[in-house]
Amino acid sequence: MSPGESPGFFFVLFLCERIGLMKRTGFLASLILIAIFLSSCGGDGSASSPRTWTFLVYMDGDNNLSDAALADLSEMEAVGSSGYVNIIVQLDLDGGVSTKRYKVLKGSRELISADLGELDMANPQTLTDFLVWGKENYPADRMVVVLWNHGNGWDQGDGPSKPAGSQKRSIFYDDDNGSPFLSNHQVKKAIERSGINIDILGLDASIMGTIEALYEFKDLAPIVISSQEVGHDSGWVYEAILSRLEDDPGMEIEDLSRIVVSSYRDFFEKTFYPSNPNYEKRHTISAMHTTNIGNIGEEVDRLAAHLMSLMDDPGKRRETFDLIQNARYNAQEIDKYVTPYVYVDLVDLDRLLAQGTDIAKLISEATIEEYHGSARPNAYGMSIVFFKMPEAKNLTYDPNYRDYDSETNTGNGGDFINRFSWDEFLDRYYMEAGLFTPPLTLYPSGHKSLRGRGYSIPSPSRGGLKSLLL
Repeated sequence: MSPGESPGFFFVLFLCERIGLMKRTGFLASLILIAIFLSSCGGDGSASSPRTWTFLVYMDGDNNLSDAALADLSEMEAVGSSGYVNIIVQLDLDGGVSTKRYKVLKGSRELISADLGELDMANPQTLTDFLVWGKENYPADRMVVVLWNHGNGWDQGDGPSKPAGSQKRSIFYDDDNGSPFLSNHQVKKAIERSGINIDILGLDASIMGTIEALYEFKDLAPIVISSQEVGHDSGWVYEAILSRLEDDPGMEIEDLSRIVVSSYRDFFEKTFYPSNPNYEKRHTISAMHTTNIGNIGEEVDRLAAHLMSLMDDPGKRRETFDLIQNARYNAQEIDKYVTPYVYVDLVDLDRLLAQGTDIAKLISEATIEEYHGSARPNAYGMSIVFFKMPEAKNLTYDPNYRDYDSETNTGNGGDFINRFSWDEFLDRYYMEAGLFTPPLTLYPSGHKSLRGRGYSIPSPSRGGLKSLLL
């Protein structure tokens, strides 16, 4: 039946004849009325129209997460793909088994590619190849890419296999290939090379909600979902996420992002914590628009430059050291167990420094939905590296948190560290406060660490903390 022969058409025609509308206003006016009526009944341009979605999951279980990977895959199979939603997974497990690509069906999964062999999931080309294949074979109106594995935040590796300099790694490791982690910078380049247009970038991995990581990924997708804290093996709640998407494929990307966060919150608050009453309620997750992340980086840079200018003022130096020290010791600590004394919540640190920045405002505006367990009351979705001294000195401090130097192959290749002066601020604070002497570089006039802006400094609150300053 054509639109002109639809039941709605005959209903309007009937009304027009009953009231004599066609005789009084003419045939053209009647057609306009009919068009308005039919468009009000829905159409391709309406907000509730179904969209097609592709849910691409790069699932690196070639490590101690093999069982968790299979559990999450089972959650996806509880829903399965549909006419509007394709759930596509590249899965690699521990034990030398071949890497597989699946289309997830309801109750099963379909192998959809030839034997790929044992791929190195920590190789950037492996990620690029999967994304190119996914976008070409499963194009859709909306594209969700989930990076699934262990995460390690700002690019800090660990263990004897830790690469040096710019090759320090942050997410993905592959036991069968002996690969520890892949740097955020290389993840970004791998995604860019694929040419894929991503609507939501999901980081189902620990500790990726740092400004160092989020700044790196800010141009890859309009929304990024990450966790500040160490996660749990269970990861995202895929059955709840995908069932809601299948029920309403016309939803906006912000709606799906809220579902990811709310389902994660509900799992921990309603199921996991009540069943594990002695477990610390530390889990976090946030969905953010990426448009503000660049501005957040700029504000952190201004704050760092301003604090360094105060340290240069003999009349304000001591109170500035006290202020910074108290802020670091009282800020919300993040990741107390895996890499302790490294991360604090950025909003909480900024609140304690009280320098009148727009950091909290910008993060609030960027946040679509956020959850933090009661053991992390001042976690607001974004962390920053601030090594706690002297505790971190011989434990988790890493001298490569600095600009990359190609001549010595030291430092870090990340955009946030190389573009802004937070790393220089940390070095100067540690040294001049007498807490630690890092391997400092003498910066020439005009270097990024010497830029300052006019903030006002309040009277520092010493909070009863015994100063470590000489």
